[in-house]
Amino acid sequence: MKDYVAGVATWRDPNEEHPPLGTRMLLLNPGGVCIVGTWADWAVAWAPLPKLPEHIKDKLCGKQKKST
Repeated sequence: MKDYVAGVATWRDPNEEHPPLGTRMLLLNPGGVCIVGTWADWAVAWAPLPKLPEHIKDKLCGKQKKST
């Protein structure tokens, strides 16, 4: 049984693909925990933040259309 969901996104090795500086991203710490932040040398790997589709943004802002 899987206890997580994984998609096509993968972690990037900072030695192979330099992370952008001053930009929020997903960081993998040495304990294997994912956090959101800007690049720091303690991070083991990085990944871009997922894109947020417009319809999800609308839900977050309370603009969801009500069905009649």
